[in-house]
Amino acid sequence: DALSMGVWDALSTKAANQYALEERAREMWEMENNPEGEIQEMIEIFEEKGLSKEDATTAILAMSKNKEFFVDLMMAFELELEVPSEDDNPYFDGLVTFCSFVCFGFVPLLGYVVLYSIDLGDDKVTILFIIACCLTGLMLFVLGALKTMFTIQ
Repeated sequence: DALSMGVWDALSTKAANQYALEERAREMWEMENNPEGEIQEMIEIFEEKGLSKEDATTAILAMSKNKEFFVDLMMAFELELEVPSEDDNPYFDGLVTFCSFVCFGFVPLLGYVVLYSIDLGDDKVTILFIIACCLTGLMLFVLGALKTMFTIQ
């Protein structure tokens, strides 16, 4: 399970990054070949966001002077895509997912591994199941706490 999730994460991140970069290249081509059309599109988007035509025109004309910045702006507002950073490594993301599944997925099994040889009476299976459920709950809490800590939410 951990391997399939790690590979899925790596491949899906790679595909999403590739798609975003292809769309960015297309937007750059459109900006170079039809800047007036792209500027007009962005003015309309800013008007839809609540700016007056004059304010939207002023803002967009100022931002369109820097093509790289303007294309990234178009990616965010027009396509709602984020341009991946240059150091974004989908295979590292997949490795993190794999390791997380291995670590957090193994902990609930510890009750069975550690306590299986101990005599817990007739309710051994029930007790081990309850321990596994408690460890699962604990790991979900720890995972949520770690996610909150790293994403600062």
